[in-house]
Amino acid sequence: MATIKTSYAVLLLVLSLSSNVCAYGQSSIAVVVNEKSEITSLSREELAAVYLGNLSSKVGTRELKPVDMEESETRDKFYQNLLGRSRNQMHAYWSRLVFTNRARPPKEYREEIIVDTLLANTSAIAYLPQSQVKPGMRVLLVIN
Repeated sequence: MATIKTSYAVLLLVLSLSSNVCAYGQSSIAVVVNEKSEITSLSREELAAVYLGNLSSKVGTRELKPVDMEESETRDKFYQNLLGRSRNQMHAYWSRLVFTNRARPPKEYREEIIVDTLLANTSAIAYLPQSQVKPGMRVLLVIN
């Protein structure tokens, strides 16, 4: 009987911990620009086009430079939720475009560098965990 109670307690502990991990993994991703940017809104379709290299580098009258995060859970979640593509699918996609000289992928930076880049550059657009949005940034879109 004690063994069953112990097993049950361990099972509850594991389920509790896994639900906390899942809740952490469900944090939202904010698509942001510098607050001085002329870009005030962007649809999911336009954002997808920007990150797939399909949208002209100009949105309205302003040049837009997408910034990508180095490989991370946030990056994987961004591409999966926005485009329905995995890390390997994105690598394959960009490999084809680079090989045929049709487009170049966005530059990749560490999360800390992305914050500095956004605050210093009014034409940059990036995505960050919503908790990392700082004063001086404008949130265009939130991806759950």
